[in-house]
Amino acid sequence: MLGLLYGGRHVYRMCSVRVERDVGNPLDLDETTIPGGAYLRLRLRGDVPEVYGQIGEAFDVLFGQAEHDPTRPSTESYRREGEIDCLVPIVRQLE
Repeated sequence: MLGLLYGGRHVYRMCSVRVERDVGNPLDLDETTIPGGAYLRLRLRGDVPEVYGQIGEAFDVLFGQAEHDPTRPSTESYRREGEIDCLVPIVRQLE
């Protein structure tokens, strides 16, 4: 599962990767492609549900490390239980 954050943190969309059995989009769900490019990542690991409480702080850290690209969404990637990648699209890393 993925969470896409548009416009800083003002719009949040929960997403799932399309799997083979989804051919034809029978539920008529909205589809999007996450733009490529450079992203800064911070991986969180911990017990559920406590690890979820670390997501906001992780994004604060990432936004402080680089000039982010506001035209692309920030992403939460739920890799497995207790492991979340927080990704911020960047223009350039700060000195």
